[in-house]
Amino acid sequence: MQAAARPRDALERELAAEILERFSALRFVAYGSSMLPSIYPGDCLTVKSFGSLAPSCGNIVLCRRGDRFCVHRIVGISGEGADARYILRGDALLEDDPPVLLRELLGRVTSVLRRGRPLDLDQAKGMGHRLLRSMVRRLEPSSAVLLSLARKRLRKLAAVKTECA
Repeated sequence: MQAAARPRDALERELAAEILERFSALRFVAYGSSMLPSIYPGDCLTVKSFGSLAPSCGNIVLCRRGDRFCVHRIVGISGEGADARYILRGDALLEDDPPVLLRELLGRVTSVLRRGRPLDLDQAKGMGHRLLRSMVRRLEPSSAVLLSLARKRLRKLAAVKTECA
């Protein structure tokens, strides 16, 4: 369930979009669980604007949907150029998101830090990781276990006051 947007949240989203537009990169901490097991709550994400590179299938992207942002994977593209529609889905979700236009895609996740250590995003393309994503998507207990582990990790991080560096 999505909490009602506060005025400060809207301001933060506008600022984030402007930072990406002006400086081509943004770093923030993920809070949702729709991208398990690729991205856990508490992971630090770096998003860079696409520049001259077109978004492609498999990219994890930051998308603006009305008054909120989401980070999901591109699972399909229909059409070309300005008319292209991008199909996104969270790795832990069974259903695709409604299609979005290029202007709604703010950038591509280029790095993920977990507990201060960089993750290899190319590892997520391997067979083992695809199998784990499929399990999380189809078996609720597996995502519950992953979330439980993530919550424990977040409590430890909060105790140490680790910052997104």
